[in-house]
Amino acid sequence: MSYSPKKQISAQTLQTAHKSRHLVWATMLTLSAAAALFAMHAQAQTTTAAAPVQADAQAQAAPPAAAAPATPAAPKYAAQDLERAFNFLDANRDGSISRSEAAAFRNVAKHFDAADTNKDNQLSREEFGNALNGGKPQ
Repeated sequence: MSYSPKKQISAQTLQTAHKSRHLVWATMLTLSAAAALFAMHAQAQTTTAAAPVQADAQAQAAPPAAAAPATPAAPKYAAQDLERAFNFLDANRDGSISRSEAAAFRNVAKHFDAADTNKDNQLSREEFGNALNGGKPQ
C-alpha cells in the first residue's frame, strides 16, 4: 500500500467539480426565481390597471354606506426572498442594481425604468422591493 498523490488530486478535482455543479444549479434557480418575480410583478400591474375600472362600476352600483375601509395588501414576497434575489442581482455588491447588472436578466431589464422611481439608473433595495411587492415609493 503506497501513497498515491495522483488519486488525492483526482479526488480534489472531483470535489471541486461537484461544488461547481451545485453553484451552477443554485445560480440557475436564483435566476429563475428573479425572472418569476418580475414576471409576476408585470402581471400584477396589468391586473391592478383593470381594477379601478371594475371598482368604479361597483361604486356606482353600490350605495355609499356599503364602502369598507381599505386595508393594505400583504406583501407578495417575504423580505428574506427579496434580499436573496437583490443580492444575487447586485453582482458588484455596491448595494444597488445598475442598469448593466439588470441587463443580464430580461424581465428585470424590461421593468427597470418603472421600478427606478427616482430615475437615478440604479435600483435601491427599497425600489426593488416596491417593484416586486407592488408597494408605493415613500
